[in-house]
Amino acid sequence: MKYKLVLLKPVSDADGFGEETPTYKEFRTVAAERVKTSGSRSEEVGEHFPDYRAEFNIRDAHPVGENWRVKQMGGYEYTVTNIIPNIDRGMKTLICERVNK
Repeated sequence: MKYKLVLLKPVSDADGFGEETPTYKEFRTVAAERVKTSGSRSEEVGEHFPDYRAEFNIRDAHPVGENWRVKQMGGYEYTVTNIIPNIDRGMKTLICERVNK
């Protein structure tokens, strides 16, 4: 496992008006294997946006949920959109989309 991912857990914080805004706190750093990366361009309301996706395998012992974020050390930050269990290998495949900041 070549890559290091920082798992970021969503935490809801309420502001002075009671509005909840999600923030992400570092949960733990895990070793990962990058399975696939892809890039494309999407169009929304007449504007072009880059669309990057990645898939990572991590050990199934690490708790992670959908809508969490992962940050690749020395790379980009992604939102976990789907988790596919791979019971035979004792892994989870994280399907991720890059966060546009």
